[in-house]
Amino acid sequence: MYDLEGVLGPAVTEFVDTHVRSLLTWDILVFYHRNTDAVLDIEGLASRLGRKIDELDPEVDALCEGRILSRAGGLIRYRPTPEMRDAISQFVDSCQDRGRRLALIALVLHKINPVSGI
Repeated sequence: MYDLEGVLGPAVTEFVDTHVRSLLTWDILVFYHRNTDAVLDIEGLASRLGRKIDELDPEVDALCEGRILSRAGGLIRYRPTPEMRDAISQFVDSCQDRGRRLALIALVLHKINPVSGI
């Protein structure tokens, strides 16, 4: 087992454990972090990410439950608390470094398929 927490730090590891259900969730988080004023319906988000609506819906719902996004009147907005915004920023910053990005991928893939023994 690699020391992913040692590479990523406890805050990023905890954020991933709590909020990043899949690589699609990752894409949604990065998109909204980089486009904080975006207000899109699910069709618009699907178009921006090149994904299918039925794939996005459960991920958006989970991010709304985690109080990162909000959905009202069919429109999805980025609404994290200041503390959550800091955690998302650390996560997105980690994506920029190759070694940390590989550790993040390993962590997310392990969540999807825990038998892999990472």
